Amino acid sequence: MRKFHTAFFVTALTAFFSLGCAKHDQAVRVAVYTSDPAILKILNDAMRAIESRHPGLKIELVNIDYNSFQDKLTTMMAAGDAPDVISVEANNFVDLSLRGVLEDLTPYVQRDQLDTKAYYATVMDRFSPGGKVYALPGDISPFGLVYYNKKIFDEAGVPYPTSNWSWPGSFLSVCQKLVKKDASGKIVRWAFADPYGIVADNFLLSDGGYYTDSETNPTRLALDSPQALEAFQFRWDLIWTYHVSPSPTDIQSYSFQNKPEDMFMNGQVAMIDSGIWHTPNFLEKGISFDVVEFPKGPKGTRGWGCGGSGYAIWSGCKDKEKAWIVVKELTGPETEATLAQTGLIQPALIQVAKSDAFLKSIGPGNKKVLLGMPPDAHFTPFVKAWNEIWYGQVGPALDPVWLGEKKPGDVLPALTAGINKKYFAPAQN
Repeated sequence: MRKFHTAFFVTALTAFFSLGCAKHDQAVRVAVYTSDPAILKILNDAMRAIESRHPGLKIELVNIDYNSFQDKLTTMMAAGDAPDVISVEANNFVDLSLRGVLEDLTPYVQRDQLDTKAYYATVMDRFSPGGKVYALPGDISPFGLVYYNKKIFDEAGVPYPTSNWSWPGSFLSVCQKLVKKDASGKIVRWAFADPYGIVADNFLLSDGGYYTDSETNPTRLALDSPQALEAFQFRWDLIWTYHVSPSPTDIQSYSFQNKPEDMFMNGQVAMIDSGIWHTPNFLEKGISFDVVEFPKGPKGTRGWGCGGSGYAIWSGCKDKEKAWIVVKELTGPETEATLAQTGLIQPALIQVAKSDAFLKSIGPGNKKVLLGMPPDAHFTPFVKAWNEIWYGQVGPALDPVWLGEKKPGDVLPALTAGINKKYFAPAQN
């Protein structure tokens, strides 16, 4: 879902920079990041429909590569020539919000009596730091779906998982029954893998833990908590104690592109946890699969990571009233329903998510479980340096852990202390 078409990007930006200031004044420019042609067509069609309902309103779509989206936007903002409306990803929203470059939409919401309770509270709250609305949600993407290959379960004689399963208990029992070895004892099919490298996020969140001491106002990293140590250790045990999950070396050996997602599609992994956007690809590959919520933690709690997106207005926008019309309509029921039919997203508007537009769109048979998942979904901490902390510090420190060279308890306490001293202690002084 986040692989982007370079040709479209170049074409869009070429048109963007050749318009000139006069054209800028006439068109509301909307910056998005997407690689899916169906999504781009829907957005283009939606913008033309909005124009038809508002004579004189012109809208221009600017598609920017996801990996460079934030940097390009901030560069454009510094030059005073950024798009008027910005598609914001729920976790990357933090950086733009803390930079103070997004318009406070609260007065518009109140004036137009927009019902913010019509959206899932999880994502609405994310876009409303301090109680002020800075973006309207378009979709929400819980990462807590476990995809399972029905053919493999049938072959192994294992009943399909239900919402009542938990770890370690029933989850581990299922995993152990799904592993398959050849005559020499070599594992040729693993039970469980993560699609984007080995992580323990969902185990941490389902154990009642979190990355920091607070999601909205973090003051310290909390990867030394009992929940974190328990969750990361169990994730380690799945690889090195129970041998039901592949190590990084195993993934490289079994997948030419080093992708556990490919291993799932090739039948080398029976289960994988992620979000709804995988379903069109899995269906195209002809896999017989379904989904269930990530298992409950040892204490019976639920929790999983989450993404999502919405639309915000750049504070430097010259015609905020027109931009507001675009934001409202792009996050309205008509556009969300059309996008939902792709099977790629879960609408942020609850009524649309509960409608046939979403529930009967292409996807797994048990898609309805998504309707109850947002309350247990968690975004990354509301701290500007989080990507630097997580990908620049935590990720590399855990590499030897997943390789089996160390255990989580050997790394997490000291790592946490060092990060707290470097990133959080100065803010407390």
